[in-house]
Amino acid sequence: MNHHDHDHDHHDHAHGHGCSGGCCGGGGCASRKTAAPLTAEEIEFLKQLAQTPYLPLARFVLKSTKSNHFESVALAPVHLKDKTDSMEMVKSMGAVLKSLEERGFLTLDYEEPLENGNYSEYENSDLYAYFKETVAQAENHDDYLYDIPDLEHGSIALTYAGQQAIIEMDQKRQ
Repeated sequence: MNHHDHDHDHHDHAHGHGCSGGCCGGGGCASRKTAAPLTAEEIEFLKQLAQTPYLPLARFVLKSTKSNHFESVALAPVHLKDKTDSMEMVKSMGAVLKSLEERGFLTLDYEEPLENGNYSEYENSDLYAYFKETVAQAENHDDYLYDIPDLEHGSIALTYAGQQAIIEMDQKRQ
């Protein structure tokens, strides 16, 4: 019986020790993911986000006239620097955004677009025009389910962890 109690106490101690300091909550778990150094692109984007804490975001979605239950995300996340951005540029930026989101530095939210966000650059972008054209061409095929191109608006927001990372970068530069 004592042996069992000892193991139990040891387990509690190990668990308590392992999670003290907030590693199991309060954003501490996210900090484990932040251990890898940021890329130059990630640093550049965080600095941009520090200047404007909320930025527009979009995703290209395929929908169907056959059923409103059919929906497929064709491209996300989409953050444009310019309406002429290429597919390669958008995918590269998307990878940066996903990495920063996984590390807990920012959020990508399609439920809350920016109230005063200017999404006209997205609607008038070369890439969205190409997307709409591609869907229109596929529309003629009876077996093609998705026949409505849609642009869903979203927002990028800096998190507390992202703000802390920027503060640390600024302190290292001084």
